Amino acid sequence: MNADVDSATPPQPAAPGLRGKVFQGGAAMMGRQLVTMGLSLISLLMITRIIGPAAYGPYVAAFSIAMYAQNLGQAGIGVYLVRAAGEVDDSTWNVAATLLLAIAILLAGVLECSLGLIEAWSPLPNLGPLLSVLLLSLIPQILGVAAAARLERALDFRRVAMIEVAAQLIYYAVALPLVWFGFSVWSLVAAWSLQQVFSCAALFAAARFRPRLQWDASIAGSMLRYTFSFAAADWSWQLRGLVNPLIAGHFLPAEAVGQIGLAIRLMELLTFTKTIAWRLSIAALAKIQTQPLKLVAAITDGMRLQTLALGPVLIGFSWFGGYALSLVFGPRWEPVMVLYPFLALSYLTNAQFNFHSSVLYVLRKNWDVSRFHIIHIVLFAGAAAMCVWRWGIVGYGYGEMAALLSYAAIHYPVRRAVGAPDYGISALWWLSLAIGLFWRDLGDWAITAPIPGLLCPPSLRILKVYYRMFAGSPRHAV
Repeated sequence: MNADVDSATPPQPAAPGLRGKVFQGGAAMMGRQLVTMGLSLISLLMITRIIGPAAYGPYVAAFSIAMYAQNLGQAGIGVYLVRAAGEVDDSTWNVAATLLLAIAILLAGVLECSLGLIEAWSPLPNLGPLLSVLLLSLIPQILGVAAAARLERALDFRRVAMIEVAAQLIYYAVALPLVWFGFSVWSLVAAWSLQQVFSCAALFAAARFRPRLQWDASIAGSMLRYTFSFAAADWSWQLRGLVNPLIAGHFLPAEAVGQIGLAIRLMELLTFTKTIAWRLSIAALAKIQTQPLKLVAAITDGMRLQTLALGPVLIGFSWFGGYALSLVFGPRWEPVMVLYPFLALSYLTNAQFNFHSSVLYVLRKNWDVSRFHIIHIVLFAGAAAMCVWRWGIVGYGYGEMAALLSYAAIHYPVRRAVGAPDYGISALWWLSLAIGLFWRDLGDWAITAPIPGLLCPPSLRILKVYYRMFAGSPRHAV
């Protein structure tokens, strides 16, 4: 009888193991990325057209400053909680939440007291009031890091993705009607604040985490020591986000700051695969971190594949983006295309060197990455400060070009650690794409420059290798 019962009972699916959870979580995060991209595009199309660059500029400046403060406030504590070996006890979770809350209150208080100095340096209309309200959202935003880390540590990426999508929907459900009824950028401030409160509450509810105020100096010190080098590299890179509000905002009118802000936002949307590839590369490269030859090969392939992924998108937008921008956003936003080729070349170059930083992180050479970031931001901010006051919005682009010199500072530590990648094909593709991006300045002949770069015999050999690799052919070794 038992055998009959057993044979009649349909087999139950096995619970997913560690690998299955990671893949399911990765799929959820990718889906979230695509959904939020679509929502962000809707926001750009509708909100910026109604608000206009003059009003959007001060909001972009205030938001950029608030986001840098938020990045500082996380202090890498979420990374510590997710990567900590063994079980994380309740005391550690409580101390982490208490530390995050204290940092958030401290940052918000310091910046609120500094509003007069910020307004004096960047005399954009309404910058102070906008920033003052945005800073209040730092508290739920930073505090939510502890709950998000608890979910990610349990590999519950699906729930995190669902909360992030729901929060985005709430943002647009609030922002779009308020913008339509004439509340301008305050619509965005209200929507952002509500989004952060919802995200924080939803994350804590999903994680079933009710933190208590608790302090232990040894636990807090351990967190900060562990995360400081990682966070320092991130903090120095995120300084890029302050060049527009604090340098362009000091020399240029609010309209130009808004136009630069829209150009940056468009670039982030067009190059979203760069961020995904970087996040995936950390996990993938960790598997071969003791094999220098394979790391060098991974960097070489990473440069080529990133160029192939981003190049056509960036070139395509350079051809048709001007028409779309004028038609959809309106003539007030047309100067964005003056800046576009400079930003596109900067983002393309950064994508090529994504795997360099990934390898250094995997090898725990965080200070080498920090050094590169510092050199990059000094070149970028210094050149932008010298150029925007003289040449206007295009001076921001000149700053991006000056910062390209900094990539030598990340090549040398990689060469010392594992060896030099093969730059030949990547450099050829980069040069042909660079010429194509600046076709408006160089002439119509430059439009076709990427074609011979991709169709020359060495390029075709590499493209055939990648085709076989993705088609599943066993003959794909370079």
